[in-house]
Formats: sequence, structure tokens, C-alpha cells
Amino acid sequence: MLNQELRALFVFTSIYETGSARLVSEMYQISQSKVSRYLAVLRDIYADTLFIRKKTGFLPTERAHQLYPLIKQMTQLTDQLVDLNRRQVQVNECIIAVPALFSVGLPEYLQRTLGLAYPNLNITLKPSRRGICEEVVKGTVCIAITNRECTRTSDCSKQGVSMIQANYVGENKISFLIAHTEHPIWQSQLTLEDIACHPYLVTQTPGYNDVSDPLEAFASQMQLNLKVHQRSSSLATSADCLMEGGALTLLGSRCAAEFLQKFPDLKMMALDDKQFSRLARAMAPAKYSCICRQDRQDKIPALLVSAIKDYITKQISE
Repeated sequence: MLNQELRALFVFTSIYETGSARLVSEMYQISQSKVSRYLAVLRDIYADTLFIRKKTGFLPTERAHQLYPLIKQMTQLTDQLVDLNRRQVQVNECIIAVPALFSVGLPEYLQRTLGLAYPNLNITLKPSRRGICEEVVKGTVCIAITNRECTRTSDCSKQGVSMIQANYVGENKISFLIAHTEHPIWQSQLTLEDIACHPYLVTQTPGYNDVSDPLEAFASQMQLNLKVHQRSSSLATSADCLMEGGALTLLGSRCAAEFLQKFPDLKMMALDDKQFSRLARAMAPAKYSCICRQDRQDKIPALLVSAIKDYITKQISE
């Protein structure tokens, strides 16, 4: 992806060649104020005004004349590299299977990250499930996010596992408590024992806590009478349940917690390190991997895989 400084160089060459901020804004489909901001970045870098605004347009300064040949060469080389990447992409559409915990915010993040380099790549998200590797093998799913390395599960056939490439993303390092703002839990010390005293909503991740949740494991070990109020695989369903006011839930994803907090009267708070460690001892945290078919790996833009891994890492880290 082109960063701000590199984008600014493209704007510089276009302003130099056209002398018009309006034309440049239309060329790059950005506002004229953003054109000005890109120029401001370069003015700070090169300690020069670079252009003088006249009624007839932008006139280059002497420093701009000196810089233009070098910057023009850089932008041409960048264009060639971007064009090469586009030609190498052999998929026009990529279906990505993700757990509900990561579905919010991911499409926008991928668009920001890949939009410039791969403008014709259509990305569709679908819910993940147990045995999602079967769809990866069949080719109906391009990339899937699992909570563990697919090659170590029994959810896929041996033949399917041999066709799968699993790239480790990371281990969950954080958990968020979500409940109604008037819920009595907020008046407590927020220990796991306090949480287990209330009706509990299990927000499921296929293959991880859809059979048993970490808080259930903790309650069982501590002989606590935890009451599971509901199990949900949808954040929207979880939001409806939580807004009723009685139940609470724990989520291992920052974006999912922030999404639920946007609903009326819902509040989120991260468990402290001590409580998270106790929860992790009761049941190992989820370990996420990005899987695809081995023979199709080279057809998937490396930047796409990198962006997905980067996004998930940010959601499961402190």
C-alpha cells in the first residue's frame, strides 16, 4: 500500500505537470483540501514552499524544479511495481471465512489497505464454521480464519489437511467483559467469581468455545454454579441479549467488543492481567491461523494475507 509520503510524491508530480489542484483532485478522486495536505507533507520534508499559487495555477519554485526529475522517476517505478502486482493477481474475487469476532471492521480495513494496489479485487466475508477447511479445499472459500492450525484438527479429512497451507497468526492475549451499563457487575471487583454469579452469554467461535467456554471451564474447576443464559454465534444476537440487561459476556476480540459498546446502554471493559491469566489457565486461549489451499497460495495477493493477519493481531493483543 502506498503510504502518505509516497502518495504525496504522486500529487507533487501531477501538480507540477498540470498546475491545477482541481485537476489533480479529480485524477486521484480526492478533495482539493487533501491535495493541499499532501503538499504540506512535502513542504515539511523539503523545507520549501515548492509551489506558489497564482491565478493561472501553481507555479513551481526552484527547489521544485530540482526535485521533479527525481520524484518523477520514483513515481514511474512505483507505477510499474503496482502494475506488475496487478498482473500477477489471478483471482478477481476472494471469499474469506471469518469468526463473528473479527467480521466487524475487517472489510473497511482491507479496503483501506488494498484498495489502491488491487482496485478490481472483490472481497466477500462469510461466517466461519467447524470444518471450514472443506470449503477451502473445494475452492468455495479462498481464505479462512480458524482458531487453531487446521492441520492439527480432526474436523477435516486427511486428504483435505494435506492440501491446506496454515499460516499462524497469533494467540489471544486479551478478553473484554460486556454488559448493560446498569448491570450490577460494574459495582463488583470484576473477578471471574463475580462474573460467574450472573447469567452468562456464550458468544461462540466455531471450533473453540462452541462446546465449552473458558468461563464454563473455570466455573467447573472452581465448583461455581455458572448459568449459561444463551449461546450465540452472531454479534447482533449477542447485542440483543445483552441489552435486555440480565446477561453478560466475555469476548476475545477488541473490534467485537467495541462494536457491541456502540449499542445503547452497553459497556465494555478489558479483564485485568490477573483475571485473564486465571481464565487462560482454565482453558487455553484461542490460537488463530489463516488457511488456504496450497496450490492456490500463489494466486492470492500476499498483501491481502498480510493485511488479514495484521488486523486480527491488533484485535487479540493488548
